[in-house]
Amino acid sequence: MQPLDLSHLISKLDRLEDGSRRQVGRYLELIQSRNYADNTLRSVVTAVNRFLASLPAARQSALGLELAQTTCADIDSFVASARDRKLAPNTINTTLSLLKEFFDFLLEEGELRQQPIRRRRHRVFAPLTLPKPMAEEDLVPFFKAIDSVRDRLIFLLMLRCGLRVSEVSRLRWQDLDLAEGTVRINDGKGQVDRVLYLSPDLGQTLRAWSAHRPAPDWLFPGDGRDSPTLATRTIYRIMIRYLRQAEIAAHYSPHCLRHAFATQLLNAGVTLEVLKELMGHRSLNMTLRYTQLYESTKRRQYDQAMERIEGRQGRLAGAGR
Repeated sequence: MQPLDLSHLISKLDRLEDGSRRQVGRYLELIQSRNYADNTLRSVVTAVNRFLASLPAARQSALGLELAQTTCADIDSFVASARDRKLAPNTINTTLSLLKEFFDFLLEEGELRQQPIRRRRHRVFAPLTLPKPMAEEDLVPFFKAIDSVRDRLIFLLMLRCGLRVSEVSRLRWQDLDLAEGTVRINDGKGQVDRVLYLSPDLGQTLRAWSAHRPAPDWLFPGDGRDSPTLATRTIYRIMIRYLRQAEIAAHYSPHCLRHAFATQLLNAGVTLEVLKELMGHRSLNMTLRYTQLYESTKRRQYDQAMERIEGRQGRLAGAGR
């Protein structure tokens, strides 16, 4: 795969003058050489722009000229502005984390005197939220509303393989093996590669889409203007349209189908270790978040265990009578 064009990415730092832009450019070159994912590089640029946009005009101008002059007070302003705009706590903390790594780079280069981000001073408390799977009763009407082979394939890849929307967007025909019934994800989130399996309904839909084969390389080509592939925001808009057609009132994003994949597999008895590999998690702690959502599996395993225990011990309820 071609490396990300950094010059195009750096051109989006329109609030920075040449000196500050070069600093960010050198940092992007460094982390790209260390095999950071393209999405991480894009996120750094987004974080810098989000930070600058939150500041008063005078500080925007000053830091645009010399980003290495960022102070703790500037970070205070960003956090206060982000909270006023009701940015999600996780979004604020992710932005701070990306900026801190960049400022660490400037410290190591001798271009910054002290780290302006203080964990205890700036980090926002983010409550732990459980994954939100698409409810079983909403899945059937949602898929019934889909009248396009391409769109059905997009959402089945999330529901049957647990793919992230960005992974679906970047799929190539060479990643698929119809004969073996597998799909390979390269450079997934966290640089985790994995092989997944095609369910019968997914395989059938994939073969139907293969008959169209709209492009020799990408599974879901874009319109050719902004991206060679279908944009993730476009996939989100497509999902919203089908939710409305199906008259589903609950709010879902494409990621809810990935969550449904995880909880359905746990309820069907798949182990956490296997689910971790299928989900592409680096740590089992990520997978453990789903254990609170599969009550039917916990109840079934408890009932089966009690049946075996009572078989050995007999029923004790009437033992004292």
